[in-house]
Amino acid sequence: MSSTSINPPNLLIIDDDETIQRLLVIAAQDLGWRPISAGSGHEGLKALAPGLEAVILDHGLPGMDGLQTLVRIREYSATLPVIMLTGLNDAETAVQALRAGADDYLTKPFELKRLFDLLRTARLARKHTPPPAAAAKSSRPPKAALTSENPHLRQLLTNVAKAARLDSTILLTGESGTGKTHFAREIHRLSPRSAEEFITVSCPALPRELLESELFGHERGAFTGAVSARSGRFEQASKGTLFLDEIGDLPPELQPKLLNVLQDREFFRVGGSKILQTNARVIAATNVDLKSRVDSGAFREDLYYRLNIIELRIPALRERREDIPTLTHDILTQIAQRRKVAGWELAEDAAQVLLSYDWPGNVRQLENILERATAFAEQAKLSANDFIPLLEGRRDSTTAAPRGLTLQEVERDAFMQTYLQTGKNKAKTARELGISERSVYNLLGRHGLK
Repeated sequence: MSSTSINPPNLLIIDDDETIQRLLVIAAQDLGWRPISAGSGHEGLKALAPGLEAVILDHGLPGMDGLQTLVRIREYSATLPVIMLTGLNDAETAVQALRAGADDYLTKPFELKRLFDLLRTARLARKHTPPPAAAAKSSRPPKAALTSENPHLRQLLTNVAKAARLDSTILLTGESGTGKTHFAREIHRLSPRSAEEFITVSCPALPRELLESELFGHERGAFTGAVSARSGRFEQASKGTLFLDEIGDLPPELQPKLLNVLQDREFFRVGGSKILQTNARVIAATNVDLKSRVDSGAFREDLYYRLNIIELRIPALRERREDIPTLTHDILTQIAQRRKVAGWELAEDAAQVLLSYDWPGNVRQLENILERATAFAEQAKLSANDFIPLLEGRRDSTTAAPRGLTLQEVERDAFMQTYLQTGKNKAKTARELGISERSVYNLLGRHGLK
């Protein structure tokens, strides 16, 4: 087991494959994490410490396997985010991981970006969900954590507070990255169910067979590997809230079953014959036009109207640019606290660049850009040049760029765009630019990025 920083580690990597260990440590460090690695479950359990913010856990560990290790981790902490890696591409393994308390899982081989996106999502989700015991002690829910300078979003926040007190099904709509998951958690937090479970199911993240089992549970012998009966998310969230993310990707064969639950509050487990009941409050979210899906026959019309009892549209970030300074300040503060550093501030030209950009990826993209910019920055005051290479797409055509760029800055921007788009792969960067790998190292050194 090795520590990669004199600061307390905040990411624990448990994997017996030393190559994967080294890969994950390097990737984590590039993204601002402070990783520590362990080669077995026993070694990983010894490394558990209060400063940890997430765990990457391999399923196929020697001796104590990943599932057994996960059970022990959950005994240590019920809220520490855990992403499980598995070489077994079967539904039962994934179900076991999720049931044992994993926040998500990935099948090897996996994309590093996908893994760290899951880690980030799990960490934010755990951070913004109060423990049930703490919520139960409160006689009334606290004020909403969201604020805005935009009149349309302020009205939305008012509607969120009103809708939270009702028990109606809610449909959250808006572009990808606008924060629909955060709004769903806010609705739950402000609702009479705040002391109960908030459970998320991502509809496109699981294959159809696993998604059905995830939602409704299964009986023993329902499919190969189903060695015992398991409850589904509708059972687990019966007194709380079930958040169905990206509902527009729900497979057509599962749509009638979901409709039945919303209408009658009844369902069957996979392979079961006993009628089960649920009182879960459903919040669904989509970044697609569900009405168009209905018109094309891809989504049931009756299900659409069952989900769309109350619709709350989350505006895109470019529709509320006045919130960008506050969001940027809050995100930079969170990054600094996580990395245990003094923090950063924006120069005037940097603030103008952020305000003039269209933000097609919305708040999620802003968070990503700030993470990456601060990882490369050498000074506490961030300038426009710290952001321009990272911003893909176009700026708002109504706003001019803050100033012209020098030849050296153009070179740096072109190089950095390619370098980041290849995942910091030096060999691939060299091929994309038609230069030698030695030249890539020279450019990294020239621009102070080694």
